[in-house]
Amino acid sequence: MTLDHAKFHEEIQATAIFEPDYADDVLARLAYNSSAIEGNTLTLADTITLLVDERTPRAGTPVRELYEVSNHRGAITRILRAVADAEPLTAQLVTELHGLLMDHLAHDHGQYKTSSNRITGASWRPAEPSQVPQLMQQWVDQTEWQTANLDGPPLLEAIAQSHITFERIHPFSDGNGRTGRAVIAYQTVRKYGFPAIVRVDQRSSYITMLDAEDVPGLATLLATNLAAEADRYGLAAAPSDA
Repeated sequence: MTLDHAKFHEEIQATAIFEPDYADDVLARLAYNSSAIEGNTLTLADTITLLVDERTPRAGTPVRELYEVSNHRGAITRILRAVADAEPLTAQLVTELHGLLMDHLAHDHGQYKTSSNRITGASWRPAEPSQVPQLMQQWVDQTEWQTANLDGPPLLEAIAQSHITFERIHPFSDGNGRTGRAVIAYQTVRKYGFPAIVRVDQRSSYITMLDAEDVPGLATLLATNLAAEADRYGLAAAPSDA
């Protein structure tokens, strides 16, 4: 499902979580950064051209890269609808987010992997396909309890640990990083009203933290990005002087 810009705004306004301009801002930055972390070559300006102006940013851009970015419209909409409806984190919500993010990109979008996968350069091995349903249910139960009941530094540490655990389960054949970062967006919008967005310029330290299971380091990164986002959200929510 690939929403056009008008339908995206219609869906966003129905949730009453973000103002349309801030929704565009979050969409562009989350889509750009999360995709770029995975190697997508579109710039932030290209992403805005595609998502907001609805024009192809550059001749010759691979179709896959266009979908990697544009699929975030559906994912952001689903996240905000879940928050608006006080929907808890479930395995179904996670697979729906994966399905939206990997639409037109993977034949098994929205489904757990059926064959083993490996992470290039990682010092660990993802869970085997037979282990995924049970591990994901355990992960969902713990993550939902933490998201619902914790606040402050303990919450950010729990989100960091949850993200690292999710990436180690690696439940999908592809798109695990994008889905995991979408879950972080869901958790932080739910608790703070705005998302923590991992930036592409933080990629090296972020990947190192995932590999080393550095929960305190990732929690600090998320706290730093949330503080910056709070300022951005405050400006977006401030009344106009006009």
